[in-house]
Amino acid sequence: MDIKSLTCCFSCLFSILIIAIMCNPTASSNSETKKKYIIFDTDMGSDDAWALQMILKAEKEQQNVKVLAITAVSGNTSPENVAKNSYRILDGVGRTDIPIYKGAIEAFIPSDLQSAQFYGVNGFSDVEFWKPSYPHDVNEIFQQKSAVEIIRELVMTNPHEISIISIGPLTNVALAIKAYPEIKENIKEIYIMGGNYQGKGNALRGSEYNFFKDPEAAYILLNSLNCPITILPIESPESVNITLEWRFNVLGKVDNENVQLLNKVEQIAFRNSERFEPFDALLVASFLFPECIRQQNRYNATIELQGIHTRGQMVFDRSSSDYNVNVVEMVHEDKFKEILLWAAKP
Repeated sequence: MDIKSLTCCFSCLFSILIIAIMCNPTASSNSETKKKYIIFDTDMGSDDAWALQMILKAEKEQQNVKVLAITAVSGNTSPENVAKNSYRILDGVGRTDIPIYKGAIEAFIPSDLQSAQFYGVNGFSDVEFWKPSYPHDVNEIFQQKSAVEIIRELVMTNPHEISIISIGPLTNVALAIKAYPEIKENIKEIYIMGGNYQGKGNALRGSEYNFFKDPEAAYILLNSLNCPITILPIESPESVNITLEWRFNVLGKVDNENVQLLNKVEQIAFRNSERFEPFDALLVASFLFPECIRQQNRYNATIELQGIHTRGQMVFDRSSSDYNVNVVEMVHEDKFKEILLWAAKP
């Protein structure tokens, strides 16, 4: 083969490679980096379900992450319903082998103030989804160890290798820190959906739901962990405008068992909404694909514990350079949509 033919051949191969990358929204991801081992801490509403669907798709196709445990915490619903909802999503992708652990049933200091249950009593808009073949007793779904025990075990047997993704109230992780303080130095990183950075609230006037549900837990994490903490606050979804038309007529048309279930759940949950805001999926997209992040900043943050209207609010010392959190403030809308569609496809 002469030089001209060889050059032409290489040019064709390069063009094919570029086309393949452009057609795959995950091609620029961190798939060649060291595998990330995940504890998925959740209160499993439908946005949690999208987050779990996304991370399991990454586990299957990119093989750069591995979910070691799902830990259930009270938030959107009870730990028992969290287990059922998680099991249903796992079954939809053939992954019921992933163990589920029961966590906290209430906050450090339970509050008399209650937020509306956006996703109904069961976390899935009270849609009936349980199949006759599923376990009849929810205790058959839970492992013998508690969420706190498995967090300690996995972190200490895999020091500096465990990433915790926490998309509900932070009670499980805070309890683990208090019960086993040795884990504080051995967690690799934690990604949190919760809090606010502009004072916006959806529980109290100035408090986001996950942090409001257990402010003491959020305070413990922000004031005791030394590992990197990334927070996606309630204001971040405002950087994307995903219409309900796109949600149901584009994303909702994907032929996938889990998508069909979530269509039913979210047609109820978002019936009075103007747009689709899958908070927890935004966090996982930021975790899996950092290029999805459009703007982020580091802050020195703590949690307000006493305010009548602001209990659970994230408060910054903007004059301090002693940063303890990285806040994802904006994400790329088009990239996030691509990731959602990728995650939804079987």
